[in-house]
Amino acid sequence: MNTNLKQKVEYLKTSLLHEVVPFRVAASAVGPNGVLTIPNLVRMLQEAAMRNTVRLKISSPELIADNGLSWILRRQRIECFQLPVMGQSVRVITAPSGFARRLQTFRDFHLVDDQDQTLAVACTQWLLMDINSRRLRPIPDHIASLSQDLAPAAAHLEPPTGKITPPQTTDAACTSQVAYYQLDFNKHLTNPVFPELMLEPLGADVLSGQQPTLIDIDFRAEAHYGDKLTAKVAAMGAGYRHGLYRGEDLLATMQTTWQ
Repeated sequence: MNTNLKQKVEYLKTSLLHEVVPFRVAASAVGPNGVLTIPNLVRMLQEAAMRNTVRLKISSPELIADNGLSWILRRQRIECFQLPVMGQSVRVITAPSGFARRLQTFRDFHLVDDQDQTLAVACTQWLLMDINSRRLRPIPDHIASLSQDLAPAAAHLEPPTGKITPPQTTDAACTSQVAYYQLDFNKHLTNPVFPELMLEPLGADVLSGQQPTLIDIDFRAEAHYGDKLTAKVAAMGAGYRHGLYRGEDLLATMQTTWQ
């Protein structure tokens, strides 16, 4: 698989839209087992995406100022092969990877080490939201026109499809309240905290004794400061089905597998 992924990275780099963002795994980004945590992996991908959109002049802050629009992460599918350790130098290679019906855009990520070995990949789906009406809006022409500079189809990861159903039973649950420093610049619960909350019910035995191989998150609704949330989890085959709720409202679902 890694050979094929290396080829995808090389194809991705042929696009004028791609970005290579270096990181060193900080001590604050690893968990008790010494490897990068999933929430901090999501933060790393989010930072790489922001740097790329800033260079392309399509970042959320710019779109908010010019059009009253902001990017909303709808789906994030991450495959992990080997999580990096504290102090390790890594790079995230990212680029837009497609548009659909002028309402959706996709972005690919490759996390690689100094030897160009693939540690993780992610495919994400994004929408544009009017920050005042909180309604979805079509992608403007100047963003859609970037499609002419996309990497060839052979570079693109398979986009996630189908909805992730919430757990039908509850094996474990945790409650929390949205804190101020869990908010992003859109003033809603920041994306990395969603998996952080949904993973917590698994407990220390799973989180410290196993490594995730798949994290597939379906974001459905926003959460705001002070909201009381409940994360639920149920075992499913080789993994788990997760749900995050505000009362009866379903905010996100997630599917994970472990080894």
